Amino acid sequence: CKLLGVFAEVDRILRPEGKLIVRDDAETISELESMAKSLQWEVRMTYAKGKEGLLCVQKTTWRPKEIEASM
Repeated sequence: CKLLGVFAEVDRILRPEGKLIVRDDAETISELESMAKSLQWEVRMTYAKGKEGLLCVQKTTWRPKEIEASM
């Protein structure tokens, strides 16, 4: 399955201040970290050893400002 679609669904389901913990290969963790940052989630922890990684992110209550939304 596509990672972007899965992460979009997690964003839809997870409530603000909710946490997501993922254990996967380091490449996937890096991609998920970028997605989380683009959605203004807080990266709480990243860890990689060898080819495996761990990511903990927390969804924030961030919403775009009116100026950003109108562009």
